[in-house]
Amino acid sequence: MSKDYSTGVPTDFQEREKAARPGLATGKVRWYAIVSLLIIAACLAEFLTGSTPILMVILNPLGFVANVGLYGGGALLIREAAIRWRKRWGAVLLLGGAYAVGEEGFAAKTMINPNSPIIGNQLYSHWAGVNWVALTNLTVFHAAFSIAVPLILVELLFPETKGRRLLGNKGTAFTGGLYGLTVFLLTFFLGDPYVPSLGVDIFLVAHASAFVAAAYIVPKSFLQAKRARPDRRERNFILLGLGFMGGFFLISGNLAPGGGFVAHLLSWPVTAVMIVPLAGLTAWYLVSHAGQSENDLVKINFVLGMTLIFVPIDVTLEFSGDVGVLVFTATIIGLLIWLRQRFKHAEKSPPVSHPVT
Repeated sequence: MSKDYSTGVPTDFQEREKAARPGLATGKVRWYAIVSLLIIAACLAEFLTGSTPILMVILNPLGFVANVGLYGGGALLIREAAIRWRKRWGAVLLLGGAYAVGEEGFAAKTMINPNSPIIGNQLYSHWAGVNWVALTNLTVFHAAFSIAVPLILVELLFPETKGRRLLGNKGTAFTGGLYGLTVFLLTFFLGDPYVPSLGVDIFLVAHASAFVAAAYIVPKSFLQAKRARPDRRERNFILLGLGFMGGFFLISGNLAPGGGFVAHLLSWPVTAVMIVPLAGLTAWYLVSHAGQSENDLVKINFVLGMTLIFVPIDVTLEFSGDVGVLVFTATIIGLLIWLRQRFKHAEKSPPVSHPVT
């Protein structure tokens, strides 16, 4: 969704930059960005969906630490890989698909356990050892919301870090070890004790590896916006985000135990791929109209639309005992509105001119 950070720089300098590794962010802002990404990634999807009740942070702090290692570590690694490989949001989404397999395939096993204690009976779409509806739906959700949205928020909060690495080589190795250790512990000791067959494990590894390979191979232009600047109204992108996430929850109703009412209407191969056209149409609209530059408001409005769908969901969760979830939801929406006003004000403010000495 963004242009190269070197736009407007002379060609000879660009050529030299291509051969150099992207720079490392410096100063306190680097640490602010790291901590913010760890916390936002660990909290956003888990709290908004009710997967982790907010009070569990106090009652079960080790569970929250696991979320930080899993979500936060995964988001940091994906950001570093995309920047080091000089890729854009297309690669981030593909790496997010690999992350989804690590979390839902191995750590939580919702993609493979036909009687998952987390999402219930998945026999409706369980075939060859895989819950196919969970595989497709949760891959899209984690790539778009659990990974891309926290990265967008941190980029907007700390624009000084845009295009710059947050981790050095030692930091990347430490984060990779933390993420790998978290997945290992959740897979074999702390998570769902379900044990899949060797063939299913090989499939999951191959599935995740295919996403990583695709992210490394795809060109920079993959999912790059076609126009120079956004050419649609702000509300269009709010509605797009609302429609995308609303469509996801309508389709993911197929994850209900036994397949829900959809099981009586459609076969599981049909419901398993319903998420694909939704994601494809959303990506097409963004590529066609989001613009390559001056699109920070596009990102904010799209994420705002995605987040608004959680308001009625979290009202239900709050009255069901998930105390504090509405406060958290209001905080995220308030943050987005504040960012929106900040960037709108920056666009309207005239550039400051300095006298020539």
